[in-house]
Amino acid sequence: MTVPDEAPRRAVYRALVGGYERLREEEVALDSDLAFICFTDDPDLTSTTWQLVVVDPRLPHDLTRSARALKILGHPALAAYDETLWIDNTVALNRPPDDLFDEWLADADVAAPLHSFRTSVLGEAEAVIDSGRDDFARVYEQLTHYLATDAALLEENPHWTGMLARRHTAATAAAMQAWWEDVLRYSRRDQLSFLPVMRRHDVRLRSVEIDSHSSPWHEWPRAEGRDPARHGSGLRVALRPPAGRVGALEKALDDATTTLAATVTSRDQQVAGLEADLAEARERAHATQVELDQVRHQRNLTAQELVDARDRIERLRHDARRSRTTTSARPGPWKRRWRGLVRRVRGRG
Repeated sequence: MTVPDEAPRRAVYRALVGGYERLREEEVALDSDLAFICFTDDPDLTSTTWQLVVVDPRLPHDLTRSARALKILGHPALAAYDETLWIDNTVALNRPPDDLFDEWLADADVAAPLHSFRTSVLGEAEAVIDSGRDDFARVYEQLTHYLATDAALLEENPHWTGMLARRHTAATAAAMQAWWEDVLRYSRRDQLSFLPVMRRHDVRLRSVEIDSHSSPWHEWPRAEGRDPARHGSGLRVALRPPAGRVGALEKALDDATTTLAATVTSRDQQVAGLEADLAEARERAHATQVELDQVRHQRNLTAQELVDARDRIERLRHDARRSRTTTSARPGPWKRRWRGLVRRVRGRG
């Protein structure tokens, strides 16, 4: 228990069991007064930033759960510390985590980030089955038991336990023991059982809202020298339980349905836009046609008026010619008198 008015004793730790990958050096340890401890089953392992503690695997034939035991239950070497921070070997700290303890455990005894790309505990279980990371029957049984105790919990956001801070109290130790028992009894994927167990034991839990991949505190994943053989081979896919394959097919169908719905929506929007453009173009064409008809009608009227004017001009010209001809063929009175005078003068002569 932390002595009042004294700074809590703190340590950062991780585990590397089975030679799964190379130990990542944590450079920020050089700038921190905290203890950085790595538990390993490799007596030849060396490090410049980690204090190495050699351990025997808790379950020699299950190296994954052996590492989980160190993560969840800790180790007697951690008994000297009041608060600890677990970080996976694939997590790289961006800065010394001294302030992280103050922030994450200010009003909590256990703190872990919320999973930033899983939306529910049920979704995490589906991902475990789909990826073949555990036996589907074991996961289904786990979900069945959780449904019987707190069905609504399965719809809650799960936690990402790549980083886990805790204050060492009797209540925390009891919750961690129960968590370890669920990892033994059910799926070895501890993120499935973390929230149900913490809720069941009424732990003062801080759910830290940061991106699982990157935050001011960390970057993930940053694996080095990982053994690809530990990921399994094509046999894992070939031997994946039928329910897992069905789950994968259902997910692919959901994805395709979502994509199709988005495509149909986009198509409908485009068609609606084209129909609106076509209706507007038709209105403009109709207005242009009406205007053209009016222009043609006016042109026809003007042409007819022009023809009528030409006809009137021709008639006037014709009348003028006739008037001149008639006038020249019939002499006027003065011409008749002149001619009569001429005839009389000639008669006298």
